[in-house]
Amino acid sequence: MKNHPIKNVLGSVALLFASSLTMAAPIVINFDVDGLGSPIAPNTPITDQYASVGVTFLGLEDGAPVDINAAPDPDGVTAPSGPNVLTNCANASLSCPGNRADVVRILFDMPVFDISLQLDSLGGDSVTFNLYDAADALLETLTITSGSSVFVPVAFTASDVRRIDGVQPNDGWAWAMDDLTFSRAEASVPVPSTLLLFGLGLLGLGIRVRRTR
Repeated sequence: MKNHPIKNVLGSVALLFASSLTMAAPIVINFDVDGLGSPIAPNTPITDQYASVGVTFLGLEDGAPVDINAAPDPDGVTAPSGPNVLTNCANASLSCPGNRADVVRILFDMPVFDISLQLDSLGGDSVTFNLYDAADALLETLTITSGSSVFVPVAFTASDVRRIDGVQPNDGWAWAMDDLTFSRAEASVPVPSTLLLFGLGLLGLGIRVRRTR
């Protein structure tokens, strides 16, 4: 079968650009350091500290914004990646006084997948997580109970997620999460070695065309 050098190189080009879409390493948010690696002091309201990795947080109480805080776990247990967890407490401390946010909202600046977290539901009641896409269509709902003084892993199956709402069981219920983890697809610039191979392919094409003539 006759070889077609132009088709061969076009195939190489397609492979090059396909390989330029790479899966970035999973991002882990532990509420102990911000997106730039700076420490987060206990009882710090969490909002845009992770904007550099494409995530912002919002607490809502009766539809109005309210603080949600990085703080020691309200149960007094050691957090999976300590010292802080994210609580829905408006004024976080070991006893978690004050209002609790009805909703902890997590907003992503691009679609994400392979999402997981560690949950302490702070007792026998359950926390519900609703996952949405960019059009606010509900992708997945998961209701979890950890029991008292323990963290349990929570993994979601939905992809293309742009928003997560963590919903408290009732208006007076506190809960905590740690180690929010997710992945996203990112375009990467081809590395120099790939560019070198691409250049050699073009050179080979030129030689073959010349010989054909």
